[in-house]
Amino acid sequence: MGREPLKRACGLLAAWLLRGSVALAQVDAGASDTETPSAPLVPPTDAGVLPTTDTPEAPPPDEEPSPEEITAADEALGPDAEPPDPIATEALRTGSTEGPALPTSPRIAVEIAALSDRACLRALARARVPFTRIRAGVPGIVTPVRVTGPIRGVRYVASGTRGVGEVMDCRLGVALARFSTLLRRLRVREVRHYSIFRPASAAQVARRPVQIRHAGGLAVDAATFVRDDGVRFEVLRDYHGRRRRAPCGPSARVPTLPAARFLRTVECEAARRGYFNVILGPTHNREHRNHFHLEVTRGVSWLFVR
Repeated sequence: MGREPLKRACGLLAAWLLRGSVALAQVDAGASDTETPSAPLVPPTDAGVLPTTDTPEAPPPDEEPSPEEITAADEALGPDAEPPDPIATEALRTGSTEGPALPTSPRIAVEIAALSDRACLRALARARVPFTRIRAGVPGIVTPVRVTGPIRGVRYVASGTRGVGEVMDCRLGVALARFSTLLRRLRVREVRHYSIFRPASAAQVARRPVQIRHAGGLAVDAATFVRDDGVRFEVLRDYHGRRRRAPCGPSARVPTLPAARFLRTVECEAARRGYFNVILGPTHNREHRNHFHLEVTRGVSWLFVR
């Protein structure tokens, strides 16, 4: 067997083995985001238009980032602790209106998605996130890393497990670093999720080498938020939202239950601050009744919240 056929065969075998190992740790979170329109590629006004997913040119792995990449990394990562916002403290909220209007474009998510490999890895290291770079590559992921500890004080762990060892694209790691600054203001120390990386099949990767959503390591399904005092807020139990109603903004209504207000703050402040391109929750459809789907999308500038 020649070198190239052997290399392709090894790659397909690695994808198959990784797919099996991740599947063992997953919990059923409803329909797959990679197989349904639940987490749309584009907002409804642009239906049928796909974001650019061509494989970007990867810099040599050990080169130092350029000055421009250093600046981009620092700007995308932001400060270790972001300034307080009254809306981000659920105890200060009054009335049933959720809050101000959402931006039309998530500036931070757009900056993060546009990071080069070198800039992204620098940002993750600057945030002091414990991670290892998967230099052998992971089919479907542009810049694969394995996060092995808390991200800015917040542990992201799969439901039903205790250890941290999440495979994801570096860009999702940077987005979670920004998200964690908000969570720590709310005294959240742990996020339990249903999945982050869900490998695509070998055939799907062959058709589209750079995957999106979970198959590209760019999304997390966050189900439970645990505070420092041990109190747990579960999306399925505590959200209390009505389907097909706006979750955020001046037209959105929030129940007076403290747990429901807390979860709405997490969801809507993440959207308002622009940490992700896509945020889907219980108001979107039944498949998202038990989690928030938080996603970074490459090559787009829109914000989609449902």
